[in-house]
Amino acid sequence: MNKLPLIKPFINTNVFDNLFISSITDDSRDVKENSLFIARQGVGSHGNEFIRDAIHKGASCIITDKKIDEELDIPIYCFHNLEDKILEILYSFYDLSEDDFIFYGVTGTNGKTTTAFMAHNIIRVLKRPSVYIGTLGAIINDDHLETKGNTTPGIFEIFQILQDCKFQQKTSIFIEISSHALAQKRIGNIFFLQTVLLNIQSDHLDYHKTEADYINAKLSITELNNKNPTIILIDKIQDLLKNFSNDQKKQLSKSQFLSANNDSAAFKYSIEYNPDGRSKLTLNFPDLCLDTQVSIFLKFNIDNYVAAIALISNQISKDELKSIEGNIIKLPQGRGEILRLKEGKILIDFAHDHQSIKNILSEIANYYDEIILVFGCGGDRDRSKRSKMMEVAQDFASKIFFTSDNNRYESFASIASDAMVGNSHSGIEIVEDRHEAIGLALQCLNKENILVILGKGHETYMDVSGKKIPFNDKDCVLEILGHEAH
Repeated sequence: MNKLPLIKPFINTNVFDNLFISSITDDSRDVKENSLFIARQGVGSHGNEFIRDAIHKGASCIITDKKIDEELDIPIYCFHNLEDKILEILYSFYDLSEDDFIFYGVTGTNGKTTTAFMAHNIIRVLKRPSVYIGTLGAIINDDHLETKGNTTPGIFEIFQILQDCKFQQKTSIFIEISSHALAQKRIGNIFFLQTVLLNIQSDHLDYHKTEADYINAKLSITELNNKNPTIILIDKIQDLLKNFSNDQKKQLSKSQFLSANNDSAAFKYSIEYNPDGRSKLTLNFPDLCLDTQVSIFLKFNIDNYVAAIALISNQISKDELKSIEGNIIKLPQGRGEILRLKEGKILIDFAHDHQSIKNILSEIANYYDEIILVFGCGGDRDRSKRSKMMEVAQDFASKIFFTSDNNRYESFASIASDAMVGNSHSGIEIVEDRHEAIGLALQCLNKENILVILGKGHETYMDVSGKKIPFNDKDCVLEILGHEAH
């Protein structure tokens, strides 16, 4: 199908007449025969630098916001307010309407995947169309779709996903929004019905450079094109507030608070936690008040569940939420995932910074006297957090197997050396091969202790020297033990 008629309203000239346009992209690597290439400002370069590549790959025309002096072999159109038009162009190109979708955004150092995934699954249990987009890829209703791999895809990739969502009802779209995406304004002017900020802990300083820049990136979710003020789980950032700048406090003032401790919060809740069964929740939200129960291990995942309900609370009723009370709330694979084996219990999680590791181990320590831990640190990433991760591990685990976790182009010896700076070697085995490390840890497992495997969660590969080698923690456990989990 020729998409030229869908683009014509934006082009005040006949320069594109008689062209055939079949696809649209702002990434020259994705250009195909008859693509429309949108040359726009990227993180470190402008799309104009890749126009020759786009033409070589078969682009039939170019739209840019930056004048080009040289002669090109294909038509080009330049207008200066391109960024303001991107969203409108994409809706038109894919023959979609803003009225077809309800967008929700979730950010936070930890819990983005779990919260967005649970909100998506609540909507699915209610038999409404829903899409999750984030670390796990994309899930359109119940079907998984691979994405390019960013936690938050760019707006062009998001619309490639949305083109498969022409349902009869309005479709809920749950997007994980990373600090990188916020800093890079990757999602443009998408109109969000509701956004939520779960927590802010130190992370990604290899990119953001300072904690202040990282905090600014997270708080900028309040500046998105939001219909309702961002919901902030204020209890989780309480320690940061005293050091907030005036601008940061101003961003907070635009938001709504979700809290288990602050009676003046717009969204209030309480939890009676039961690690072995159903926990009781009391929710007092502006559009939703009820008592309910939920079976979720790890208390902070119940906080994430509450945040998921708060996110969609003006779109679901009390009766609808009560109707799903008996359903098992799905957690994403590798997020607080429990394997109940005859050898004992194993918990697998994606935690890969010192705070998220502490969140998990400190809670598990309330119920187990002995924790066996397998974890590593990613290569070519923030080196400063490695020794902090090991320090937290030693605070809670009786036996530690430090191993590989996406070494990328860095040597495992260098990563392990960083992790041990200032830390004791007592109770630690350094085992480069992750399969071997998990095998050794399993030998320590019994009915009285628990094995915790952290860092990779749902991932199905190891990133080593530019190669993605198939590997999954859960599959590794089951392969070694030779049976399935319950």
